[in-house]
Amino acid sequence: MNKNFLRNIIYSLPAFSFAIPTFPVMIMLPAFFAEVHNYDIGLIGTYIFLAKLIDIISDPVVGWINDKNLLNRKILIILGSIFCAVSLYKLFINEQILYEYYLFVWISFLYLGWTLFQIPYLSIGYDLEKNYFLRTKLSAMREFSILLGLFFSLGFPMFFNLNNIDLLKYIVAIAIFSGLIGVPLMLSKTPNNRILRRKIKLKDVFTNLKKNQLLKKVMFVWLINSLANVFPMILFSFFVSSVLTGTDSDRQIVLFYYFLFAILGVPFWTYISKKFGKKETWSISLILSSCLFTSVFLLDSGDIIPFIVISCVTGFCLGADLIIPPSIQADLSDIHLNKFKEDISGILFSFITFLNKFSFALASLFIFSMLSFFNFEANEEVNSSSRNFIILAYALAPICLKLLAAYILFSYKFNEKDLEIVQRKIYG
Repeated sequence: MNKNFLRNIIYSLPAFSFAIPTFPVMIMLPAFFAEVHNYDIGLIGTYIFLAKLIDIISDPVVGWINDKNLLNRKILIILGSIFCAVSLYKLFINEQILYEYYLFVWISFLYLGWTLFQIPYLSIGYDLEKNYFLRTKLSAMREFSILLGLFFSLGFPMFFNLNNIDLLKYIVAIAIFSGLIGVPLMLSKTPNNRILRRKIKLKDVFTNLKKNQLLKKVMFVWLINSLANVFPMILFSFFVSSVLTGTDSDRQIVLFYYFLFAILGVPFWTYISKKFGKKETWSISLILSSCLFTSVFLLDSGDIIPFIVISCVTGFCLGADLIIPPSIQADLSDIHLNKFKEDISGILFSFITFLNKFSFALASLFIFSMLSFFNFEANEEVNSSSRNFIILAYALAPICLKLLAAYILFSYKFNEKDLEIVQRKIYG
């Protein structure tokens, strides 16, 4: 077996474990605390919102701690893993609610744990591979593991007849158990290839980031594309139930095929990126996804099968969305290091996680405000204004945003030869 391939597998193992509880936390947690622990739904929303604010703020802070080397990156990963494991147990397995702010405390610790893990984990990946194309292969293996984790959490309830409470407990237990294997194995077998250079100063970092025009352009593309992905993510359940008049089972089946084809798309887009380059591959996927998504406007009540077909194709395009941007971000870290003589890979990767969370918060605020404005009520017959808004926000918004992202991305000029020149200046 190729040594790099084995290294990539070991590095990617924790990504599988951390992806498994994503859907339970994002989708099932509110209902779980409302139904099982009798929490007021408004209080649940308030606690999750406050925890998300802390989560967003923590990204650049953890990035700074990572780059200042205040704590070793592997120590941060261990802390993040412990926070996540304990928090998941407290949220889904522990049956005793000991105090009023229980949900707020443990969802905050869970979000913090994810951040403490994710940023140094991505930073280690940056130092693990310097080759232009092999960075994409490393990114592909990591995202492939994430998709497998998501796919597992979606597929598990389709094959086991369990009630929601037992289902959540089993999924969380599997996530914790697999993490107990994957995280120590990754930490023991993956080298911490950091080369400590001159100390970085916060004031200099802000000044240099303002000067880095290429980084600002790519981050703007990332924000636009994140918004494009978040709109249909938030509205997916409403679109299936209110526009297609589908059931919970229909939603589950659609998501199952969506992530299945996303997994299948990862090796394809990895190969395409080797042939045509990263920017070109990402642009192709954005344009292709936008064009194919226009067929959503042809759907009507009961069109679940055509919607599954559309989801398969757009899921396939998601593969490029997942693997190419982190690989480009690794290249941008080298460009910044060469130009400004400061290694801030943690801060740069924290921008990715920050923008993902910020776009989710921004889109959520807009979508739910508009649904409230149109007097939308879940579990009731949808009025025409609400239905039209759901269709436009679900389909038209991401189409326009992805085309805009592709247009801006065309002006990004950095290829494999450019990276080789930059790295010769840095590493000799």
